[in-house]
Amino acid sequence: MVNPNRLVKSAWIAAEVSREKAEKVLVVEAYIAVSPLESGYDAERYGRLVEDVRRILADNPDIDRASILSVHRESRCAALFRRAACDEERRPELVA
Repeated sequence: MVNPNRLVKSAWIAAEVSREKAEKVLVVEAYIAVSPLESGYDAERYGRLVEDVRRILADNPDIDRASILSVHRESRCAALFRRAACDEERRPELVA
């Protein structure tokens, strides 16, 4: 699934179910900060992780979207940034 590297702690498929729809979500737990609001954020390292996740989504059209979470313990970021999957095109979308 995700290439073994020092950026990823774990990854799994989760189901998000509501009355309107059900989606398969690739959840990636990263050792790095995933937001510029977190201390220690490194855009280059985060960019490499995003490239891996996008590749996985492209190779697995049955996965609707992805979410990258930080296990970064010094996070001062109060919320994850999310955006809805594109309903018009139904392409998988990265949610980070």
